[in-house]
Amino acid sequence: MTESGRGAGRLVDWRAALDGAALAVLVTLPPTVAVQLLKGDDLEGQESNLWVVPVLAMLAGFFLAGRRAARRRPEAPLAHGAAAAALGIAALGGLTLARRLVSGDGVSAPLLLTLVLVVQVTVSMGVLGGYTAARRRR
Repeated sequence: MTESGRGAGRLVDWRAALDGAALAVLVTLPPTVAVQLLKGDDLEGQESNLWVVPVLAMLAGFFLAGRRAARRRPEAPLAHGAAAAALGIAALGGLTLARRLVSGDGVSAPLLLTLVLVVQVTVSMGVLGGYTAARRRR
């Protein structure tokens, strides 16, 4: 609880966080889908270097998401950067899990571990974006 008695959930402007999350999805999803369509049948161990593009898009997208949310709410930039990234990765992770379940690929422990690590990276990028927004404002 904060000094005023409000919980942390009230500290976050969820509209600003959703706006940032939407940006993360819009930056990350198109290159990922495009590379999946073009190179989804690559043999394991012989993947194309084109797979670097979705990774870079993800890093940039979540950085920009955190920055956008933090710029809308400069009084709590890190919280808004983290919230935007968390909402964005929740949406993308949910899509990934749903796609795998519908296609019959299933959900394995390594996949879940990978998703946990991706959550850590994306939320960190959102916080970094929030931090840069706060630094630029000063």
